Amino acid sequence: MDNQRQTTILLVRHANVHNPNDILYGRLPRFRLSELGVRQAEATAQALAEEPITTFYSSPRLRARQTARILATPHPEATLRITYLLDEVLTAWQGRPHSELEVHGFNYYANRLHPSDETLEQVWARVERFIKRARKKHAGEIVVGISHGDPVILTRAYYSGMPLAIESLRVPNVYPGNGSITRLTFSTDLRETYPLSLEYYDPNSQDNRWTQGWVKWASRRPMPVE
Repeated sequence: MDNQRQTTILLVRHANVHNPNDILYGRLPRFRLSELGVRQAEATAQALAEEPITTFYSSPRLRARQTARILATPHPEATLRITYLLDEVLTAWQGRPHSELEVHGFNYYANRLHPSDETLEQVWARVERFIKRARKKHAGEIVVGISHGDPVILTRAYYSGMPLAIESLRVPNVYPGNGSITRLTFSTDLRETYPLSLEYYDPNSQDNRWTQGWVKWASRRPMPVE
C-alpha cells in the first residue's frame, strides 16, 4: 500500500529513570531520566532520526517529557505536545517499594488501594482515544507518542488479540524496554479499526532479537475483555 495512504503511530516507552530507592514512582513528581536513560533516549532518537515525523506527543511525566525532547532534537520542524491520554497508570501503590508489589506480580489493577485507581480497561480506553485522535488529526503522517510501560504493552496486547488481563502484560510476554518503539501502521480509512502491521524495535535491548530492526507481531482482532 502507498505510504500516503498509511498513518504510522510510534509508541515509545520513556528511557531509564533515576530511582535509587527502587520504588513504584507512578505519577509522583521529579522522577527524571538517569544518565543511562539519557543515553538510551539518544540511541532511540538516532534510530528515528530519518523518519519524517510531524508531531511528538508526550505523557505529562518528567521522564517522558525529557525523553520526548531528546527524540525531537533531530526533527526541528516537528511539533511537541503534551497529552494526559499517554500518562502513567494512576495507582495508590505509587511510592511503595517494588518488593511490595512483587508479592502479587505487580498486579495493582486487581489489588486497588483507592477507588480512583485505574483499571486495565480505563488505561486502554484513554490510550485508544489517543490512537483514534492521532489517526484522524494526522492521517497519512508519522507521529510519536512517548508513554509508559503498561500503556504500551497494553496496546500491543490488544492489537495482538490478547485479553485485557494482567497475564497479557507480564512475564513471559516481552515487556517494552526503556526507549523501545512499538510501531502501529494504520490505513487512513478510519473505518479500519486494527493496524495493518504491528512491529517492535528496541535499540537499547540486551537481547539481539530486538536490536536488529523492526520485528513483526501478529495483528488480529482482540479477544473479549475478561
